[in-house]
Amino acid sequence: MDRIQPKVTSNSSPLIYLAKIGRLNLIKNVYGQIWIPEAVFNEAVTQGKTLKITDASIIEEAVGKWILKERISPETDLKYAFLDENNKIGLGEKQALKLCKQLNADILIVDDKEARRVSRILKIKPIGTCGVLVQAHRKGLISTNEAQQILDDLIKAKFRIDPTVYRSIIKELRKTK
Repeated sequence: MDRIQPKVTSNSSPLIYLAKIGRLNLIKNVYGQIWIPEAVFNEAVTQGKTLKITDASIIEEAVGKWILKERISPETDLKYAFLDENNKIGLGEKQALKLCKQLNADILIVDDKEARRVSRILKIKPIGTCGVLVQAHRKGLISTNEAQQILDDLIKAKFRIDPTVYRSIIKELRKTK
């Protein structure tokens, strides 16, 4: 029996890194569709295209199809204005957190440690780029070897991951064959 897909929002870095390595569809294959706020679109697409970065066009192509851009309502912006006081997280992360609350989303795809901490306080489940990879593996969408290759490709694309976290992900991937 298929469970109902969770409602998911995303910050820009998971989109950017997965697009860099040609694996943006992993998010689509795991979650179906996701929502992003204006600031995330601006970071991932507008700024990227200005800098002529290829992954920006890849992300833009998915927007309107399975990546849905949504404005933060003035009510939500006001209600969660306290997030704007946190100078440890960027505008994209702040808007993604607000959008989660606005949409009553279940999950926020985000890698930033502080944004993950704040999401837990707001009762939003954070999942990182590596978590998406593990979910894709658990769903049988990618093999253990493919998942490890994607992880290695992310690192080659300058994705930062602690060696201990890397080892625990590899261990998890091998456990869920």
